[in-house]
Amino acid sequence: MVTQRQSAVRPAHPTVVESCQSSRPIAPSRQNSVLVPVVVEDHDILSPDDEEAKIELTREAERQTLFQKISNDVLKTPNGYRKVEVLIIRWHESIDEFKDHKQEIERLKTIFTAGFGYGCTVKSICNSSSPQVDLNHHVLSHVREHDGDDNLLIVYYTGHGFQVKDEQGSRLQLSASRNWNDSSGRSHPPTAFWDEAEAPLKTHALGDALAILDCCFASTAAVTSKGRNQELRTYQMLAASSADEFTFGPGEKSFTHALCDSLEELLREASGSTFPVIKLWERINTKRTTQAALIWDRLQRYKRHVELGRLDPNPKRDASFRNEEPEQACLVVRFSLKTNELNNQQVDTLARQLPAAFKEAGVAVRRMEYVEFERRNDPTKGVRRAVRIVHQAWTRRKSKPSGLLVSPPQYESRKRRRSNISLLSPTGETTRESSYGSEEVADSGLCTPPRRSPRFMRMQAGSD
Repeated sequence: MVTQRQSAVRPAHPTVVESCQSSRPIAPSRQNSVLVPVVVEDHDILSPDDEEAKIELTREAERQTLFQKISNDVLKTPNGYRKVEVLIIRWHESIDEFKDHKQEIERLKTIFTAGFGYGCTVKSICNSSSPQVDLNHHVLSHVREHDGDDNLLIVYYTGHGFQVKDEQGSRLQLSASRNWNDSSGRSHPPTAFWDEAEAPLKTHALGDALAILDCCFASTAAVTSKGRNQELRTYQMLAASSADEFTFGPGEKSFTHALCDSLEELLREASGSTFPVIKLWERINTKRTTQAALIWDRLQRYKRHVELGRLDPNPKRDASFRNEEPEQACLVVRFSLKTNELNNQQVDTLARQLPAAFKEAGVAVRRMEYVEFERRNDPTKGVRRAVRIVHQAWTRRKSKPSGLLVSPPQYESRKRRRSNISLLSPTGETTRESSYGSEEVADSGLCTPPRRSPRFMRMQAGSD
């Protein structure tokens, strides 16, 4: 039976569609609400079953990681992030419907702090005042206190997730309980919208960001909200579920349980090196064959991957970040190749020889960044075509009754401060989109690059 519920959060009367028992074995589950069905389901298109596309995306991440490590070593530039800070967000224990959250949260925090050497803070959302203000404050404070050009911000949420339709379209609403009932009327409903809290990660942060959402319908946060940015920074989201799927609650079958196991395994295998988030996503899905997680590029750049690995801060390493000269200009070069593959030896050689070529030319280079390798017969093109179908279906679902589209909020892009000289824009703005010739691409469940993007190596010039 389908019933409708009125939210107490907004006067616009958003609708939440409750679901009966799922056909999947979801006990214990985060069963909350289900969206209006989409014509083409994103989990069928973007699941780990897309083997050829998945292999190519994983291979590209490996090439990128190898090139960055070798070129950084040659240029004596520090590898990895200067600082990584994790924010774990949960509902206060007094209102959290999942009583087993504490064990999973403590395990995850220990892995991040003791295993990876990251800073980690746990914050609870209360409902004695507005939960939305609480959530917004926690995320904004995380950005304010720990953001930086060379830093990584991780935000993890665990709890219920609803897909809500209101005047802004379909949105991910976080909640402490499926059916909140406060007879006293003295507290606020324990709900908050993710897109309102997420804005600082998308539009204000200078460093890279990674959001991890362990809730039902988690991918609603990606499908229904666009990100536009012209920077080199990356912001990825790892979602426990697609936009129309449930996910298991705390326990051996939960997303967080698989996340913890995967983080521990990959950390051991990395042996002091780093691994891309796409490998983490892949490993998680080998442990959760009935409920695939999805990975999203929230800025729709499809160029770089967040890298995770053991961080061992020391004075010498910290000084190398502080003493790095600021970027004065950048050079983007397109190489048209006669081969459709680059093996590790070739990537290694390029990473070592290109700095030597610049040195011989008398051009001081502070850093080199591997942007993209794309084959003419790209196996991910079919995935991207399917993604556009999903995006169009979602756009139709987001229309008002009058037929007018409800556009997602547009935020002003914040340019990265590493360059104050534009080589590409006649107006003096720092923009790289024209050099890439990329098209507007809908958010994808896989980190796929834009269509017809050429192969690039990006060199940043410093002062002599």
